[in-house]
Amino acid sequence: MIQKRKWLWLVFFLFFVGILAILATRFNLNLLHKYRESVLQKENLLEQVMGTIGFIVVLVGLIVFFARLLQEMRLNQLQSEFLAAISHELKTPITTLELSSQLLREDKLSPDERMRLWTSHSKELNRLKREVESLLEAARWDTKSIEITRVNRSLEEWIGTQWEDWQSVLTIDGSLTRKGEPLDGSIRMDPKLLSVVFMNLVLNARKFAIGAPRITFTTRVVDDRHWEITIRDEGYGFDPNDSEKIFRRFFRARSFAPYSISGTGLGLYFVRSACSRMRIRVRAQSDGARKGATFTLRGVFQNERK
Repeated sequence: MIQKRKWLWLVFFLFFVGILAILATRFNLNLLHKYRESVLQKENLLEQVMGTIGFIVVLVGLIVFFARLLQEMRLNQLQSEFLAAISHELKTPITTLELSSQLLREDKLSPDERMRLWTSHSKELNRLKREVESLLEAARWDTKSIEITRVNRSLEEWIGTQWEDWQSVLTIDGSLTRKGEPLDGSIRMDPKLLSVVFMNLVLNARKFAIGAPRITFTTRVVDDRHWEITIRDEGYGFDPNDSEKIFRRFFRARSFAPYSISGTGLGLYFVRSACSRMRIRVRAQSDGARKGATFTLRGVFQNERK
């Protein structure tokens, strides 16, 4: 469908190029003829004005159609990259699950081997579940059908309940370090959406880590009304010019990271979308290749801090 639309815009482009060429030729020949005859009658002047307006209108139409053609071609490219990424993301855990299922049928496995296989099986199943849920969430968020339930809750208390989950998604050698002061005020949050935000940021840091992931989680009280949380990793980083683009749906900053690192380009899109629904500002920063990335969230306390 996208391919057909691209060719349709190309036909429109060539059509308007032809019209523009005909009008430009006729307009210039008519203008030379008028100057040669030195006729300055009002109807001739009106004809020249109308010719100029027509020329400008066609030129603007040509530019608009050319811009739409480029947009359609970019959309086609994004669709191809997305399908390739989804195929890879879903194929890997499915293959692993098939293999572990076959091995679990063997009677020769020791209890330790069986337990390790069950652990791997459960890990890949959860990974597959996250990928499918991310696709479903993307469809829901795109149609704005997602519901928000915001409640007052202590931010520091909520962080404490989530810390173990964030550590669990890192590898054995990975580390999650907490710095800064406690955020002892309450905020208006949707616990589920806030979990989506931080879990995607932790998963993103793990995915683009150089070696074992190293994540520094820094909390800061800006003033009596505002709080700030910074998540810093030591991974591949991204082009500083992409600090806003990386929050776009399906966009993947591959400038410095190996192409073997797969993904759907939805994680940071979820982060920005969830934050905007909870009125939390989020920004990204990187100093370039292999210099890590920093994501900063800033929000408002519901009441003055205790």
